[in-house]
Order: sequence, then C-alpha cells, then structure tokens
Amino acid sequence: MSNHIKERIVDNYVHAYEKLSKLSGMFSFVENDRIQRCESNISFGLINSVLSYKRSESKDPVDEVKEIEDSYTEKGQRLFWLFYSHEADELVEKALLANKFQANEENEMTGFALSLENWSSDQHICGFELQAVRTEVELETYRKVVLAGFGIPENVQDIFCRIFVDAPSHDKAFQHYVGYMEGEPVTAITVFKDGGGVGIYNVATPEAYRRKGYARTAIAQVLREIQNQGVKQAVIIATPMAKSVYPAVGFKKELTIQIFSK
Repeated sequence: MSNHIKERIVDNYVHAYEKLSKLSGMFSFVENDRIQRCESNISFGLINSVLSYKRSESKDPVDEVKEIEDSYTEKGQRLFWLFYSHEADELVEKALLANKFQANEENEMTGFALSLENWSSDQHICGFELQAVRTEVELETYRKVVLAGFGIPENVQDIFCRIFVDAPSHDKAFQHYVGYMEGEPVTAITVFKDGGGVGIYNVATPEAYRRKGYARTAIAQVLREIQNQGVKQAVIIATPMAKSVYPAVGFKKELTIQIFSK
C-alpha cells in the first residue's frame, strides 16, 4: 500500500503538469513508455524538466541523459531532472552526475499523503472563511495572493499567471480558493482532482499573514469539503518553506524529490 501511495503522489503531480500544458499552451508535455517531461521555449520553474524517467535496459543512461539535455540546450533552456526517493536508481544518479548535474538540497521537495477515511481536524480560526473562486473579481484576488505569497518576480508574473492561475480556472479538474480573515484575503490554495484522489497545490500566504495558522485552516476546510464529496485520499508536494505546515493537518511524509540541475 505504501508504494501505491507514493505512486499516487507522483502521478497526481505529473498529471497536473500534463493538464496545465494542454490548458495553457505555454509548454509541451512529452511522454513515451519510460519518460514524462515538459519542454518549452521559456525559462520558468519546472516547465523544462524530466518529471519521471525509467532507465532502459539496452541504452546507456549516461548517453540518454546527455541526449535529453541536448534537446533543451538547443532551445537555450536549462533542464531540471526530478529524482524520487522511492524510485532511486544508482545508475541513473551516476548518469546525472557524469553529465555534471547536481542536486541542490535547498530545492528538495517532499511528497505527503493523507487518507480521508475517518479523518477529522479541529483546525479552526474564528473569523476565517474559505471561498471557492468563481468570478473574475475573485480570480484577480487569488492572483494577487499567490503572486505575493510566492514572491514571483514582476518579469515572470504574466507567465506564472497564464500557466498556474488563468488556464486552470477554466477547467473543472482544478479549483482555486481564497481564504479571508474578517474579509481580508490572507491565503490561497488550489486543488487538482485526478481520478479518485486530489492534489493540493499553490498554497500561498503573503509574508504579513504567515505563522498565524491561515494556510493550515484553509487546507483543513478544503479537505472537509472534498471528504464530503467522497474523495478518499489527498496528496501534496511541498517546497522546503512549506513542508512543516502539512503534518499539523494530518499529512504523512512519504517521499522526497531531489531536483538535479546545472
């Protein structure tokens, strides 16, 4: 069961990127029987990345890593390679290192999962209200909260919003939320429904509102909502800055994700 949970975390993450590529048109999702990756002509986040990779028994992984990297280099893009702890392959890691890729611990992400069967939480803040984004005005509020919460530089804000804010707002697989404290927008969150599970993404709280429990309370309210809809499991992939938030709501760490790059 544990390996199944780990696979669900990765699958939800990969499928979210696949969906975002189709909705936004800003990058391409490329897949074969062993590799799932994203590529584009723009430099932003992980939209130029190998999301999953299984080594071929007949092809030298050192050569294949170089071949894949070259396809990005030709476009003038830096490649990021995700390496999952539960799928650790010493030969793949050696192939990455042989091609001068390095893992940066500061960028390491953590995969969490939570079974919603019999789950409950007492997370509550008087005056806090979570609202699903339905209108353009509400979407603009969400946009401002996530840009501030993630500290997105002004020169890439349009790219970020086109991929992660505007495109998913028009698809039923995604739902944005904004958390308000006594009417003031203080946190944001997005859920992605993938089969029988839900992934929680874009948990963002501007600096002035952090360490007050708003994100935890927003997550708990979203979990109650999807639990009532019959969803059995929720997953999260967290950045180093946010990974301490999720255990307080009941999430359990299942895997780590190293990001190799040059």
